[in-house]
Amino acid sequence: MPDGAAMPLTAFEISQERGTASLLDFDGVALKLRRLAERMADQIDPDARAAAEELLAAAEEAERALVDRSRRIRQLENLSITDELTGLLNRRGFQEMLRRALADAERHGEEGLLLLCDLDHFKATNDSYGHLAGDSVLSAVAETLRRSTRRNDAVARLGGDEFAVLMPKTPVARAERLAAKLSDAVNHLLVPWGHKKIPVAASFGWESYDPKSRPDRLFFLADRKLYRCKRPHAPDIVEH
Repeated sequence: MPDGAAMPLTAFEISQERGTASLLDFDGVALKLRRLAERMADQIDPDARAAAEELLAAAEEAERALVDRSRRIRQLENLSITDELTGLLNRRGFQEMLRRALADAERHGEEGLLLLCDLDHFKATNDSYGHLAGDSVLSAVAETLRRSTRRNDAVARLGGDEFAVLMPKTPVARAERLAAKLSDAVNHLLVPWGHKKIPVAASFGWESYDPKSRPDRLFFLADRKLYRCKRPHAPDIVEH
């Protein structure tokens, strides 16, 4: 991970941001009930005091129910934008983050970078060692990308052996240096599998964006650069 950098946002943290406003709305209703009950509790009349106690109990129950409902909503939102195997954002979650980043770039005149990563000869790994070995490789790549990026970067598994990283609010020169480091880190991976180590080979392509960039064009340009770098041969398995 770059010096001084924090871990990138997880899909759960992103979904929490979405749920915060709803939770505050729910809390507002419960708070009004609580304040009304506390005012009524000051009444001397026994019937009024009993009613206040019932109202306060109802307010507390409403608070618990609303907090639980908000938590479950956030969990469902999290599942909808999370890749099950790696815990990274999935394509849907990443596209939403890209949309926000480009909107911010247009609004504030910012720059950033979209990076795409595609594992080379991944089918050969699955065919030779099975899908569990392939899953281990995917998880290792995901963890490397996660640990090598900054908190404000978005890391995703788009599907299959395709990954993406979004580096918002980053000058182009710095973003390209970070992208080169990511490529180097992934391409030096050796994933343990039984008595062997499976070397990872991946192709990378990236494209910077500015206030005028659009998502489809950005993906097209990064993808075109990626396929120009595709390796013709699979790396050798390492015995140990």
